[in-house]
Amino acid sequence: MNERRPHQALARRYRPRSFSEMVGQESVVRTLSNALASGRIHPAYIFSGIRGVGKTTAARIFAKGLNCAAGPTPDPCSACPACEEIARGSCLDVLEIDGATHTKAEEARDLMQAARYMPARDRYKVFIIDEVHMLSKAAFNALLKTLEEPPPHVVFLLATTEAHSIPETIHSRAQHFVFRRVPSARVARYLQEICRDGGIEAEPEALEIVARGGEGSVRDSLTLLDRLLAYADGPLTERETSDALGVVGQEALLGLLESIMVGDARAAASFVDQMRERGQNLDRFLGDLDEALRTAMRLKLGAEVPSAPGRLQALSSRASLEDLLRLTDLIASTRQRLKGAADPEALVELQLVKAAHLPNILPLDTILDALASKPPLSGSSSGNGETQAGESEREMEEAEEGEGLRFRALIPFKRMDEGEAASLEGDARFSAYKASAGLKVPLAASALKAADVSLDPDGVLHVALPDGARTAAALLASPESREALEKSARELGFPGRIVVELREPDPQAAPKEPEGPKGTPLADKVVRRLGGQVVGVRPVAPPAPAGGDDAEPE
Repeated sequence: MNERRPHQALARRYRPRSFSEMVGQESVVRTLSNALASGRIHPAYIFSGIRGVGKTTAARIFAKGLNCAAGPTPDPCSACPACEEIARGSCLDVLEIDGATHTKAEEARDLMQAARYMPARDRYKVFIIDEVHMLSKAAFNALLKTLEEPPPHVVFLLATTEAHSIPETIHSRAQHFVFRRVPSARVARYLQEICRDGGIEAEPEALEIVARGGEGSVRDSLTLLDRLLAYADGPLTERETSDALGVVGQEALLGLLESIMVGDARAAASFVDQMRERGQNLDRFLGDLDEALRTAMRLKLGAEVPSAPGRLQALSSRASLEDLLRLTDLIASTRQRLKGAADPEALVELQLVKAAHLPNILPLDTILDALASKPPLSGSSSGNGETQAGESEREMEEAEEGEGLRFRALIPFKRMDEGEAASLEGDARFSAYKASAGLKVPLAASALKAADVSLDPDGVLHVALPDGARTAAALLASPESREALEKSARELGFPGRIVVELREPDPQAAPKEPEGPKGTPLADKVVRRLGGQVVGVRPVAPPAPAGGDDAEPE
């Protein structure tokens, strides 16, 4: 009876055993390798970054390089007793500690006490503390005392996903290395190498979806690949990967973008229905859509994107840069609003339909070229006094019926001929109106008598009061006064729409001397504010004292 060999997870089987096997951390690997080659060993190192990017793996490889029989060396042999024991986790001089478990100050003091003794066999005593940010404040203080005066045979390797939680006193005494997210394209190439090495059949599009699902973590990507291989039980295809991970495939994503670009809102709405039936992740969908749009934008700007599919390149060439920028901004705002949305699916459907209904944006150069190629809409003036409004309207209608850019004035322009203007200027109804309005609003009668009354082509009656009649203007602006003014206008045959305004002072006119006698400064100020003129000034005698002529002044 044949027994199956126990399955080993891909993340463990392909765990790097040397710096050359690490993926996507070239700058960190180069610095650590040079430190081992030159013998510039620092007493403490901090390795920070997201999960699954190689922090603990790099610490173990660095410990092997320190204690290898051929070391210190950046290329440990992996065959000497020290390298084999470190790989198995059984080396006495390399202690790997879980910071989330050993958080107490007493445990940290015990470790620092052990650090005082020389290594049992190897060259260095190495302490690898994983998740070091979980240590308590007292434990950090105990560690700090050793880092202030470290023994020459001790090296601390501190790994963490939250570097900001480590005290600054520890940061200042350690070299900090940031392990960055690995680009999805680099992870996809690494997964292809693993599939080729293990004889696994997988479509490149499927591995790209896996790499994006890992979100920059190599270990997460390998775990996803392990799960998908168990699901597919055969060649791994893009469709099976999309169904298993609940994401939208690349072809479906590009089809949605094409529908949005041509304004097919119905296809955008049905796309959300399909996502609802398959239970696909909305945030992941918006992220993939945003990435596709940014790739199209880079293609539009002339950048080289070797991994971009031909369908996306064709879409980028048809769309304008302004449309791509607007759509990218719309998707980004939708991702932000998705977190607090009561109905996320309805929000996504609304935004996709909105994107499909948005009109295309033309570049400014195209608009200017189209305007330059069109004849001017305004015609030349005619000598027989014929108005040009009808001619302009005909030209605007012809421009709308033709091809190219179309514009319509927001407010149609009207013009009076000379005969109409003369008939309005000599209209006796204006003077009759001022008299009638003065009777209805007696307090403003003097201001109305000096006002200029005119009628515009829209039938609005303008009453321009003198510049100094501000009080009268405020009085006429009340609802009661306005109703009386409009009533007087209707009685004389005007439409009844009234606009009361102050007459602009003539800057060329010389200032008039006030008629009548001069008043006191206070009276002059009142005249300037309220209008009118000073008729006379009468001095007022002070009141007599209450006790008569013989009373003492107070």
